[in-house]
Amino acid sequence: MASTPSRRTLLTASLAGVAAASLTAPAEAAAGSARGTTQRIDEIVAAIRPPGVGITVAVSKHGRTIFTKGYGLRDRGKPDVFTGEDFFEVEQLDDRLHLSRGKRPATGDTIYNLGSISKGFTSAAVLRLHERGKLSVHDPLGKYLPGFPRGAAITLLQLLQQVSGITDYNQFPLFEPAYDAFVASGERDHSEVVAKLQTLPLQFPPGSQYAYSNTNYLLLGLVVQKVTRMTLGEYLAQSFFRPLRMRDTRQSYPELGSRDVALGYYAAADGVRRAYQWNLPWMLGAGGITGTAEDLARWDAALLRPGLFRAETLQLMFTPNLGSYACGWVAQTYEGKPLIWHNGTVGGFHAMHALFPDDGIAVVLLGNDQTTQAQLDPSATAVFDAITAAR
Repeated sequence: MASTPSRRTLLTASLAGVAAASLTAPAEAAAGSARGTTQRIDEIVAAIRPPGVGITVAVSKHGRTIFTKGYGLRDRGKPDVFTGEDFFEVEQLDDRLHLSRGKRPATGDTIYNLGSISKGFTSAAVLRLHERGKLSVHDPLGKYLPGFPRGAAITLLQLLQQVSGITDYNQFPLFEPAYDAFVASGERDHSEVVAKLQTLPLQFPPGSQYAYSNTNYLLLGLVVQKVTRMTLGEYLAQSFFRPLRMRDTRQSYPELGSRDVALGYYAAADGVRRAYQWNLPWMLGAGGITGTAEDLARWDAALLRPGLFRAETLQLMFTPNLGSYACGWVAQTYEGKPLIWHNGTVGGFHAMHALFPDDGIAVVLLGNDQTTQAQLDPSATAVFDAITAAR
């Protein structure tokens, strides 16, 4: 997701104190190298502005988390001065979770809004069902949403690869009545969103162009729910979160009782301001997940080792169609080797994680100031360089 929303325009998703650290080394002789790596990562994060931004970094290598560290402040304390308009009009996280307030440091276990990193999990849910014969990625969307115009011409794979031509539903005031109906339903029913989409023309013939649209992953989330007869969150928890011990990752707001939770901010010319919380159930498969860097490191490590998916499924997941977008991931290269990544920006948060499959390394950076995107994203390769330089 992207920048501060207003009643007139809601921008679409982007393609877009110090806690203790741990960096393991196989032998005592490697201790100096490990210290040097930690120092280099510290320097990378210290260069990110604004000062005090809450950031958590986690790195996994060959299926094992080797580095986790929190930097800056997950909560800048009161008084809160908000920026933008409270379009979604949902409870702020500190009120929803009854958080005690103050200048609180980010840690390795801090929970952040993950934004469009959620798309990788929605893709994984669809591909798990594809593997098990519950659906096919080549099925037409109309099989699951019979009333959808041109639903017979749009496949689930085209939704996954962002080549469907369906317009983004995060446009206001166009979808404002649909949002109001969603809220009135208890934040459970997206039918008015789908009904509005059915009245709009496609941007282009399906499969002919690439256009990033959150609607693709909203619809995929609805398909998962229809096939499994579970909520998307329940299916993700059953299939991935619980088996991988991703204890703090949820398809929704953090669990009541959570305390190490980041609040979202937005750095402006006149200072850092609180950002209003976005409605995560509204985002569904497009950007509704919250979680920790440690949990994402577990997820990335599982993707990089055999067992979670078949080899042919992973190849499908990471192979782009038009341009570099694959199935919930961007597939590019870095220094001649594969680099697979996705980022996410939503309501005062920016997140970035990247897989370097040839080296078995994954890097996660989660931050609580959405203006850090231009700095946080390239920091993933910088952290990778720091890790590999220690060999």
